[in-house]
Amino acid sequence: MILSIDFAFLYHLTFLFLFKFLGIMPMFFHNLASVTLFFVLATIVPKLKSYSTAYFLTFAEVLIHQLLAEFFMGGLTAFHFFIWLVGILPILTFKKRLKLAVTYGIITSILFIILESISPSIQPKVPDISSTMITVIRIVNISLSATLILVGLLIFAYIVWNMERNLQIRVHKKTLEIQNKNKKIYKMNNHIIFSLSSLVENRDTDTGDHIQRTSAYVELIARKAYEAGLYSETITPHFIELTKSAAPMHDIGKIVISDSILKKPGKLTPEEYELMKQHTIAGGKIISEVLEISDDKEYVKITHDIALYHHEHWDGTGYPENLSGESIPICARIMAIADVFDALVSKRCYKQPMPLDTAFQYIQDNAGKHFDPELTEVFIKNRQEVINILAIHNK
Repeated sequence: MILSIDFAFLYHLTFLFLFKFLGIMPMFFHNLASVTLFFVLATIVPKLKSYSTAYFLTFAEVLIHQLLAEFFMGGLTAFHFFIWLVGILPILTFKKRLKLAVTYGIITSILFIILESISPSIQPKVPDISSTMITVIRIVNISLSATLILVGLLIFAYIVWNMERNLQIRVHKKTLEIQNKNKKIYKMNNHIIFSLSSLVENRDTDTGDHIQRTSAYVELIARKAYEAGLYSETITPHFIELTKSAAPMHDIGKIVISDSILKKPGKLTPEEYELMKQHTIAGGKIISEVLEISDDKEYVKITHDIALYHHEHWDGTGYPENLSGESIPICARIMAIADVFDALVSKRCYKQPMPLDTAFQYIQDNAGKHFDPELTEVFIKNRQEVINILAIHNK
């Protein structure tokens, strides 16, 4: 708006001297009044909170000016008036005065059509002005109007560019904030996981590096399954990371099992075994409660499913819900292989470690019974890497 007023001031000041030279006094006095008006507006508008009055006065001046110009010298009324319409609408719109912009646009368009209709029938009332001079005036008028169009378009383009840049900056900052928040939550979750898992692990010194080894086995199985294209709708790089991070929590429910059962050197009685089986249900409940504040719902679900379902069997004979086949979450099926294998080859209070060949054979023999057959095949095919993991964590 301020730019438009400054332009209008210079425009009328230029024609003030031209009309004085040509002796067209009605136009001279009109331009003198216009110069005074726009000088005053240029002085007070920057201090105003609302431009409504300035819009109205400028609008009225443009209309009167063009009608007089048409009457006295055949000025390009409709064209100049249309320039004002195009120049002011974007400013009104960007100031979020949509209703005002629409109203202004309708009124201005109607006046533009009227002026366009009557201008051919109006002849200049100053016959002693040569056609050459009128042509010169029109050229000056068009040149100044074209300049206004160019400046207006540049300002409009700058406004759009600046708004887009600011939006991108805000989006980028928001994205960084979310990423930083997620990183903090992820670190907090991992800290909670290993702290709670260590509580369980420290209750039974025979378990040793069980949670580290099973996490490594889980990552290996998931990664190799991903590379083989198995369960591609679920197993993704992100899924692999989440499952690896969640694996240490698989036995968190054992925290509610008494030491007399957990550390019993002999075989459990049927009653004791039923109590031991409750660690899966307890684990799922603990996960839901501890990780309730996490925004990463996928991570919470995977962790919950691993704790609750890692003792389910492919043939439906497992616990706690007797799930079977693909109704068992993939993360729990992967965990089952890792957990059982490590239990077989590890020393426990109730048994000695099983030889590697026997343990691998057990896993293979139970494909399609206890374990997912496709994931079992992946595990067996990568036997050497499994042995390497075992060797690293047993040092």
